[in-house]
Amino acid sequence: MKAADLVIPKEAEKFGLSANRSGGHLARSMMLPEIGALVTHLPMAAGLGDFTSAILSDNLLAKPTNASREKSLRHLIQLYGLDSRLALFRLLRRLAAEDPQSLPLMAMTCAFCRDAQLRASFDLLDQLRPGQVLARERMEQHLEQAFPRRFSAAMKKSLAQNVNTTWTEAGHLTGRTTKVRVMPQARMGASVYAMFAGYLLGLRGELLINSVFARLVAGDSSIITSHLASASAQGYLRFRHAGGVVEADFTPLLTEEERLVAHGAH
Repeated sequence: MKAADLVIPKEAEKFGLSANRSGGHLARSMMLPEIGALVTHLPMAAGLGDFTSAILSDNLLAKPTNASREKSLRHLIQLYGLDSRLALFRLLRRLAAEDPQSLPLMAMTCAFCRDAQLRASFDLLDQLRPGQVLARERMEQHLEQAFPRRFSAAMKKSLAQNVNTTWTEAGHLTGRTTKVRVMPQARMGASVYAMFAGYLLGLRGELLINSVFARLVAGDSSIITSHLASASAQGYLRFRHAGGVVEADFTPLLTEEERLVAHGAH
């Protein structure tokens, strides 16, 4: 399945995924320094109001004007939700504290779940072999095919730059001017988070392990299964991989209400 073909059902929005046709990358990249500062300085129990106050009143992100603070808040909400009531953001907060080196890949995965343009852009990246160069113009053409006649030439250029910046920060591209395809180096936190995101969309078993969510963080599904086994031993989830059967149960990371939604009860 292509990333652009992923359907975000209404039920999944309760977890923090978004079915909006426009995402934060129309204006910014995934804002990695900003989300890093927020999750580092705000307590784990912080809610949307706390993030809003930190950005607007305390100017934690050191923006020069009120307008730039408001724009940053708006884009960060688009990208991440900034609400601990949303399972997708809640686990990002937890794992960012416990495995901060995984934040770039986890932040990208969260934005991927909330931004249609970032999802579509991954399909081009997914075709490239390590070492191949990705020109910005090629990304512009790809986005035009995914969203025909929707964006002006200037907007497509900006959008291509923004998504390429995100893929660079996440470890899928390298280089400042010339972007070259590389494979990301996943740690346990990134693997658990990516599989959790796919689980929230209803993917299970081998479909989950071999899904686009696995390719977001690792070039080899065996890396994912190894990380899930380690995470299971630490109590993050329940995982079994034996006799050709793969079972990954993330309900320990969900509230009771979320478990009902995840298992089809509305």
